[in-house]
Amino acid sequence: MMDLLIAAAIFAFGIFAGSIGAMLGLGGGVLMIVFYILALDLPAHQAVALSLLAVIASSSMGGSVYIRDKMTNLKLAMILETCTVTGAVMGALIAVILPVSAIQLLLGAVLIYASATMIKGVKSEGVAAAPTGGLTVKGEYNDECTGERVCYSAIRMKLGLVLSLIAGCVSGIVGIGGGVIMVPIMNLTMKIPMKAAAATSNFMVGVTAAASAFVYLNQGYVDLNLAVPSVLGIMLGAYAGTRIMGKVKSITLRRLLGFVLIFFALILFMKASGVLTW
Repeated sequence: MMDLLIAAAIFAFGIFAGSIGAMLGLGGGVLMIVFYILALDLPAHQAVALSLLAVIASSSMGGSVYIRDKMTNLKLAMILETCTVTGAVMGALIAVILPVSAIQLLLGAVLIYASATMIKGVKSEGVAAAPTGGLTVKGEYNDECTGERVCYSAIRMKLGLVLSLIAGCVSGIVGIGGGVIMVPIMNLTMKIPMKAAAATSNFMVGVTAAASAFVYLNQGYVDLNLAVPSVLGIMLGAYAGTRIMGKVKSITLRRLLGFVLIFFALILFMKASGVLTW
């Protein structure tokens, strides 16, 4: 009976995490890992392994819908992914040298700043001016909420690449997931509309998670009894999240992401201060 209750709880929370992750481009795994460790008291490596599977499931379900709806900017995703993956590898190597607590405090402060900007919002996202030279990435999609065709051009591509490298590096060090950092970078710095940024990030986090998941699978950290309800819940939630996002205003998504960023900033501060030990 207890096992069934645990499976039901994982499934229910997976629906919630998957929907939030798909709407905001976080992948859902960053919420699941907190649930695994704080609610189920799982060992860190096992929680991370299950979280990676959750990210892959969320990205696969949400990504397929976003690509079909032409909201994911695949060209932008592939360009930025080269830097985030490189940064993640660098972060894993740096983690054994630098004090992780200092990085956690710094990232927490950055997330607080980004969350304040997200919650404050803007009256309209507008359309970024087309770059005058260098690498150009454009995109467009139909906004189901407004019924308008949104066209945009990514700006500050060089800065975006540098920040993506840093984001991947920090993500590799603190293990919080790249989507939490990449969505604000794309939306605030590169002026990608919030919905396109979330859809593109949703695709990116799945690629990154898939590269890491094999390591944990080979080490035997995946518990299939916990993985099955996790993946089923996440996939159902991710599909619901993609349907909800189309009907929600961009400014609402920005503010929701802002509150999620505050949550993860607090988690980082507690980890840096030793309150949380995972």
